[in-house]
Amino acid sequence: MHVLADAERVQRAARSLLGSIGIEQPRMIDLRDRVGLDKSVASRTARAIRSKDAGSALRELPGTEMLRRLVARCAELGADSTTVTDASAAVDRLDASIAAFPGDRTALVAAIAGTDAGGAPGALPVVSEAKLRAARRGAYNALLIAQGISCETTACITILAPGSKPGLADQAMVISTTGLRRLRAGHPYALLSLQGRHDTNEGFDRTTLAGTPVLDDPSVAMIPDFCSPATSQLRLERRGRFHSLVLDPNTPPLDEPMDLAYGVINPNFTSCQASSERQWSMTSYTVSRPCRIHVREVLLHRATYGGCVPEAVFSIETVPMARIDQDGPDRSGRGGVDHGAGFVAMGPGYEHGGRQQDDFAVPLALRAFKMLGKDPADFDRFRMVVEYPLPFVRGEAWVRLPGGGPRKGELRLPGSH
Repeated sequence: MHVLADAERVQRAARSLLGSIGIEQPRMIDLRDRVGLDKSVASRTARAIRSKDAGSALRELPGTEMLRRLVARCAELGADSTTVTDASAAVDRLDASIAAFPGDRTALVAAIAGTDAGGAPGALPVVSEAKLRAARRGAYNALLIAQGISCETTACITILAPGSKPGLADQAMVISTTGLRRLRAGHPYALLSLQGRHDTNEGFDRTTLAGTPVLDDPSVAMIPDFCSPATSQLRLERRGRFHSLVLDPNTPPLDEPMDLAYGVINPNFTSCQASSERQWSMTSYTVSRPCRIHVREVLLHRATYGGCVPEAVFSIETVPMARIDQDGPDRSGRGGVDHGAGFVAMGPGYEHGGRQQDDFAVPLALRAFKMLGKDPADFDRFRMVVEYPLPFVRGEAWVRLPGGGPRKGELRLPGSH
């Protein structure tokens, strides 16, 4: 990026310029008292000059007009004429590079905010986890203001187990929200929405974890042991085939947090074995409210999905592109979002714990397995933890199916396996 090289040139020129008037180690107080810069501008300029990389320097450098004032003021204080000329040229070159960027300076700074971009010329920027986390936290804070709602944690636990039909697996989805608060009285807000059963579509024959049909009332899917008393104030709202549990403007009370947990089973949801037509399976979840920590777990029945490992893909595509099942995750990167996290193997069931702050959903998962009548030790568990997850980003968990025949167009040689 030429703009980073030009920012580094300004950084060097400013050091030489100030050094020529006797300021070898620029501090805010020196730039304020001796050069006459405003306190905030002096502070930013001093940080820019001390920065160890060009990306950080660019974020701190004041605007072009202020840089030109710095050069002019140093000239008045007796700076060497050659140094003044070089500094003026460096400032002009940086200004031209910023103008060539498709956006203003703020957009440019935002574009490099998630990278460590001050390396060698031509080097590709490296994603900085700390800066990504800071960006996600900024989105979290913005959504708190916009929605007036926050929560401590959210969790989505997906359990894939053998279904009632050969070759198909049931999908159990267990969802929790803890510490949800109203920050102010606000608009009605849907907490749980499900599409009711359509008479011609068996895909919506959802049941609760205990086997009760969900039909048109999602409240039957709630797990009372993990719901706080405030959930009794939720209102059922029906719009066509979509049915929701809704928070009214003053629910929960401003001084009272609310916990909500529910679970559903989508019977015979996906394939257990790969075929020439289907090589992958996918399940998705979208975080729709600001939360501090999100845990996503996938448990795969060992005898059915032995050796499979889920792959995490995040996208801002609200409606996924039409994909052939055998192709798996979209490798084009279209709409991709970097959460800086992926699935980690946790071993059989819940024999092994994780960090204490990440295990908040373990009691709920154990309760879900008890309701399902299944032993978690029969499943391989995978966990992903995201701090300040970006809202309204679609998270997909892809599983490459075991076994099966050759792919479309793939020849299997005699004697091959």
